[in-house]
Amino acid sequence: MNLTPSWMCKVALTVSGIALVLFLMVRRTTAQGTGARIPIVSDWSHQHLVFSAPQSIWHAWRLQREPRYWHQWSRQNEWALRSANPRTESDHDDRDDDRDRDRDNDRDDGGEGHRRGQAQNPLHRDWAVSLGTLGTLGAGQAPAKFGFDVTTASCTADYVAFTTSLVGSSTAPSIVGFDELYSTQGSVGGLCNMNGPSVKWAYNTNLPSDTTGTTLTSAAVSLDGTKVAYVESRPSANGGAILHILNWSPTGQGTIAAPVMPDTILTAGQNWTANCPAANSCISNIILSGAQPDTNSPPFVDYAADVIYVGDDNGVLHKITGVFLGAPAEVLTGGWPVTVHTGFVLTGPVFEAISRNIFVGDSGGQLSFVKEVGSSVGTCASGSPPCLGSVNAALGGSLIDSPIVDSSFGKVLVVDGKDVNNGSAYQFDTALTAGSKVTVNIGGSGAGSNLYSGAFDDAYFSAGPASGHLYTCGKDPANTDQPAIYQLSFNSSGVLSTSAGTPLVSLVSANGAACSPVTELLNGTDRIFFSVTNSAWAPILLFGVKIGGGNATGCQPISIFTSSGCVMSITLGSSLPATTTAGIPASGGSSGIVVDNVGGGAQESSLYYTYLSPSTNTNNATCNGTTGVGCAVKVTQSGLN
Repeated sequence: MNLTPSWMCKVALTVSGIALVLFLMVRRTTAQGTGARIPIVSDWSHQHLVFSAPQSIWHAWRLQREPRYWHQWSRQNEWALRSANPRTESDHDDRDDDRDRDRDNDRDDGGEGHRRGQAQNPLHRDWAVSLGTLGTLGAGQAPAKFGFDVTTASCTADYVAFTTSLVGSSTAPSIVGFDELYSTQGSVGGLCNMNGPSVKWAYNTNLPSDTTGTTLTSAAVSLDGTKVAYVESRPSANGGAILHILNWSPTGQGTIAAPVMPDTILTAGQNWTANCPAANSCISNIILSGAQPDTNSPPFVDYAADVIYVGDDNGVLHKITGVFLGAPAEVLTGGWPVTVHTGFVLTGPVFEAISRNIFVGDSGGQLSFVKEVGSSVGTCASGSPPCLGSVNAALGGSLIDSPIVDSSFGKVLVVDGKDVNNGSAYQFDTALTAGSKVTVNIGGSGAGSNLYSGAFDDAYFSAGPASGHLYTCGKDPANTDQPAIYQLSFNSSGVLSTSAGTPLVSLVSANGAACSPVTELLNGTDRIFFSVTNSAWAPILLFGVKIGGGNATGCQPISIFTSSGCVMSITLGSSLPATTTAGIPASGGSSGIVVDNVGGGAQESSLYYTYLSPSTNTNNATCNGTTGVGCAVKVTQSGLN
């Protein structure tokens, strides 16, 4: 019998699929007596560690220990989850996933209006809530979403967490969690039948007399949702960065205007089980060694080992153990921390379990890897693991977003907006060998803004890399600094094509606009979501026919209003469309975007982000009618309303 790679891949996929379906069925049976469930997390790291079809049965088996693999599989295979959970089936009649009706009346459900480019959604958000003056996640940073059960939505147990970039105080939260998410605003409605979301908890986690620390990067969530990890950055003179691990109170605490400090502070050597009373909020504060700020490196969780990796602004990678289940502590022996690139700001690290390498970029335009204990890919620059890899990729420019690692094919992708091409996508193998390097020019005609990583479409995962694409926001090649969406291709071995194709341009009307990271979700229709910071350029339509303007459908026409930032979506197909599908104003553009469930009830399938600038009347980018405040926003996936 000839076992071809294609046949082996199909077997591996089948094994993985059967394993998950059986797992869900077992959990469903168990749940009848115990209330067992399958929680799901969506945070920044799920965009950067991805899994195309496993290349062997062995590889499929190795992936079983990585929760992000199951999270990705769950989002792609809703049918299996709904078959395993009758509670979701009972909600099916209320489902609004673009297959049954176009709830937002913007005709973006694949019907006639969309084909003629008439997607004109009303300027409305499910909800928008003030984060206080200047509260924002920041450019490239994303909320963290916890789902209590992947097969159904919960109004009280599901939540989304936002860091705020604020100096924590009695009137300014460091971090906020919202529940009652699936609601409308202005009147009660949605699955939760509420007038907007509720503040589940709001905490000031700055240490006493700390007046400089700000939470500038994305948070990470434990698998059971009870804990949130995030970094407070302080100047070196004030002690440097602190990794906070927060066990929020189950009874809820604090408000946006009056956040509280956690009830209990764990001291060195104390663990969650013995030292955090069940009714209390508790926090572990790990001051990272070296006393350096951390302005760009969110924590990456290795759930299997209960470990967090995080970088700092002096090019050093740190390892913290016992983060969610034990006694949190930084590892200061046996080669840790690891100096990656002295003097440069690190991105978020990405740990890949098959190679056991940790990939990280930096502000000097260098892509590096650190070999963890057990790594069999690449060699050490000196000594034995843990160690800095002997090879790095000096790309020039500046890497501000974390690499994307496809664990199944052993490929590493990174986007550089400041290199010799004024924007490139690069691909390497997991040893960063020179021979594996592929470069795709996605830059403009001159120096411009930084660029963030892209997102794969569903076909890349479900049918294989040769059938799918990576969508990334580069620059219009005819202009210096104007965002453009590129559709990048791969061969059957997952190798990136050097051809960038023809990008979707005319999204903005002037130079100086920057893009957010791109996010993707299949929810009946496969879509990507992203934003531009300013100068969004809408088409001018006459009886539904474009007669002028740009290609940012749904963003306010600049011929009538002052140009502004805008969040946009594109319905994906075999090639890029002539215009975006829908849009909605966002003051200063948006932070990174996280997607909600592929789920059953009204207001359930949504996006979450913050504005980058205070809310404004310009182009209706207010925060539920309020101006001059930071704003957390939820919009519906289909029409961005």
